[in-house]
Amino acid sequence: MTELSCEVLIIGSGPGGATTAALLAEAGRDVLIVEEGPDLTIDSAPSYSMAELDQKYRNGGLNTSFGRTPVTYIEGRCVGGASEINAALYHRPHEGTLEDWRREYQIADFGLQALIPEFQQIEREMSVSRRADGLSPSSQTLIQGADKLGWKHAEIERFWKYEGAPAGQIDRGRRQSMTETLIPRARAAGARLVPDTRVLRLVMNGPRAVEAHAQGPDRKRVRIRFEQLVLAAGAVQTPVLLRRSGIRRNIGDALRLHPMMRVAARFDHRVNDPAFGVPVQQVEQFKPALTLGCSHSSPPHIALWLGRQVPERQRIMAEWQNVAVFYVAVQGEGRGTVRALPGLGEPLVRYENTDRDHRLLGEGLHHLGRLLFEAGALQIMSPVDGEAPINTPTGLPRLLDLPHKGIAVSTIHLFSSLPMGEDRERCAVDSYGRLHSYENVRVHDASILPTSPGVNPQGTIMAIVRRNTRQMLAGGGRLRS
Repeated sequence: MTELSCEVLIIGSGPGGATTAALLAEAGRDVLIVEEGPDLTIDSAPSYSMAELDQKYRNGGLNTSFGRTPVTYIEGRCVGGASEINAALYHRPHEGTLEDWRREYQIADFGLQALIPEFQQIEREMSVSRRADGLSPSSQTLIQGADKLGWKHAEIERFWKYEGAPAGQIDRGRRQSMTETLIPRARAAGARLVPDTRVLRLVMNGPRAVEAHAQGPDRKRVRIRFEQLVLAAGAVQTPVLLRRSGIRRNIGDALRLHPMMRVAARFDHRVNDPAFGVPVQQVEQFKPALTLGCSHSSPPHIALWLGRQVPERQRIMAEWQNVAVFYVAVQGEGRGTVRALPGLGEPLVRYENTDRDHRLLGEGLHHLGRLLFEAGALQIMSPVDGEAPINTPTGLPRLLDLPHKGIAVSTIHLFSSLPMGEDRERCAVDSYGRLHSYENVRVHDASILPTSPGVNPQGTIMAIVRRNTRQMLAGGGRLRS
């Protein structure tokens, strides 16, 4: 057995864990980060490739919730977590959403004004910027259709750094994931990182957590003693670990997510250039309830979203540069649960879309179809299994009545499984992320967002975690010297 000790144990190295580790280590704290996945560079595999799926995604990206309409979800499983596999899109949250959270969940000292200094610091440190290399053809297609319909749209900023390129070359820049930024900062300040090690359960002594029992490479047993514990393993893995450790009140009872659906559309001209990566344009007209945007459109992704009933599939794939994938995302109001199954390593995730969410998915697809035909689409592939492609706008109304089965609903954003606030009837952690009724356990990840934010949550998570870590250092949840 390997035995380790530290002042602060952080479980998980994604945006929440990495932010916490950097701030605590730079304040002189003895920090140990434990990560279940491997320690890899951001370019260890091509983005969105099969190799990356194998290296950095939990279960190769094939995780599914149970419910009337199953939802496929992805989780990063590597040092840096989701930041290593996402599009690095950055949003400040809607002020109204934060105000709703403050009021309804009784969160102290909270709101956009309180978080603005944190967002400003994130934007400086993470090189938040717009594209310096122009917009992709699919983004330009989205703009064209939105302009014809009079809909608002915007380019979304990213965690992206541009440092210049040699004369005659295009500077594509570099994604600023956690392994590019905050993990190196934490390590430079003295934090230790233990990858490939899965924490199985926590040992409690009354209101304190005192040990973590883990499994390292080659199934080697690891025992870690600590004074303070920060859980940052994500909206599924954090509640599962707590429930495996016997902590269940309000744990994993309120999972939320952003349900998404994608469609492939074919044009008579080039709309696809993989060199641009994930497109950055979104339609703002229906936010925060509904977002329309462009998706990654490499040939394997096109093949996935064409559907099984597309005639002349081989010819379409041969002309893949004339095909792009687009998406609809809903600010979900549905709820789900996360449970640990005795004897099994994987969690049981249940989730049900509300009737409102299901209706919005259909309305969003109808809006998206109108936009794409306005932009010159020849054909939109139906997202309903077994249905033929839609060749004219007159076929769009059938998207308004989506079935519950035979549709591919997915998500890349999960949260709210341990909502924050002082309302102990439904909140798992307090206003600063401390687990209710426990002295030295905090949660610093997407779990603590009270409901769906309606935007990419990474910036919001990092801002709230910065706030909570500063409060931790200031003495609320005092660290022992």
